Amino acid sequence: MESRDRQRLAHIVEYCDKITASCSRYGNSLEALSDDVDYQQSVAFSLVQIGELVAGLSEELKA
Repeated sequence: MESRDRQRLAHIVEYCDKITASCSRYGNSLEALSDDVDYQQSVAFSLVQIGELVAGLSEELKA
């Protein structure tokens, strides 16, 4: 696995951890997410970042 892929995967894990922390902070329910714009933005930002990182993974790793 390429070093660049390792770095991207490490960042993906960090963003997953941030989503988990947000769920712990705001409440782990759809209702809590629906009612709080800050919660929504926190999770959405992390998901966008994960998407960007996944797009940059090597074709070899994706296969």
